[in-house]
Amino acid sequence: MPTIKHLITSAMLIILLISCASAPAPIVPASTPTLDPSAPILPTRTPLRPAVPTPTFTPPPPTPTIAPTAEAASQYYTAGVRAYGQKNYTAAILNFTQALQLDPKNALIYLSRAQTYLAQNDLDGAVADYSKVIELDPKNIAAWVSRGEARSGQKQFALALRDLDQAISLSPNEPSVYVNRGRIVQASGNITGAVESFSQALNVDPNYAPAYYYRALAYFENRPAEQLAVDLRVIDDLNAAIALQPDNLDAYFARADEYVAGGDLGRALADYDQALTIDPENIDIYLKRGQLYRVRREFAKANDDFKQALTIDPESIEALRQRGLVYFDQAQYDQAIADFSAAIRIDPTYLQTYIDRAHAYDKKLNRDAALADLKKALSLAETDADKAAIQAEIDRMK
Repeated sequence: MPTIKHLITSAMLIILLISCASAPAPIVPASTPTLDPSAPILPTRTPLRPAVPTPTFTPPPPTPTIAPTAEAASQYYTAGVRAYGQKNYTAAILNFTQALQLDPKNALIYLSRAQTYLAQNDLDGAVADYSKVIELDPKNIAAWVSRGEARSGQKQFALALRDLDQAISLSPNEPSVYVNRGRIVQASGNITGAVESFSQALNVDPNYAPAYYYRALAYFENRPAEQLAVDLRVIDDLNAAIALQPDNLDAYFARADEYVAGGDLGRALADYDQALTIDPENIDIYLKRGQLYRVRREFAKANDDFKQALTIDPESIEALRQRGLVYFDQAQYDQAIADFSAAIRIDPTYLQTYIDRAHAYDKKLNRDAALADLKKALSLAETDADKAAIQAEIDRMK
């Protein structure tokens, strides 16, 4: 069995971070080693992993008789790997911590535990472990970039960018590092600087799809409010991302958003249709397309999409609410109330559904029920703006 220290020296740690759920997958060279599906997704483009034992493997209990050898640490490490793959993050941290007690200068174990802390949104724990990796291995690019990402989550943008600049100095020809830097710059509010970083990634690798995708998002965020036409910068970059990654659903969603913003609803629908050919069981596509059909007042098609969404997830609050709005738009108030009520039974704290149901009750001239729903919504409201808007509705009905 290979020792963890041997694995550290052979690991390739150049990254595109995975912290954004909607982010498209990074382009990975064809020579990338095959990963065990239960291994932690450490922030690396081309990682190597220790062999994970079969599911029947159980690590020995932490008794004082265990010798502090690399092989003993490996048993806890692989148990942590397996727990991470099962999203049992508490067990993963316990196992990685036990491994570190046996092998306290092992950068890979710290890197794994840091990623587990990140999965729990424990940014302080992640920063501490990434810092330990950097102490043990100052040229570990994954740790520099990952610590920068965690610091960005803490709103410590200056420190985050310092980490990313150090990563760039260590690997100036790696496009993913520039992309991560751009994301942090954008999170800090500097859209122009973010675009520059994404463009630098494309100077390094003109075929790096994530750079096109994120630059398009930056252009979209910086879209002038008065602009009515489609922004061709956004479309051109998303076209490039889709050409490089034809199955990238996020790119289709983003392009549809730009078409909607520019008033081209036909092309937006075409993108949702194409997305469904890629993933016909994706509930988000039906929800987005159904809402667009509702805007176009194609109620039958909208209803079909929300019905399909409910087939995929019968407890989808958004599908119930949106279908209720379709019924409301057609003056079918009883059906609308039934859907809003079903959504409320699933989540009694969903403020907007009470407001929607109040409007339906109001249309049926059931003012008592409408006022009761608005008062419930008022009790759930958290912002002053929401409270003022709901109070105005109550005053109108009295």
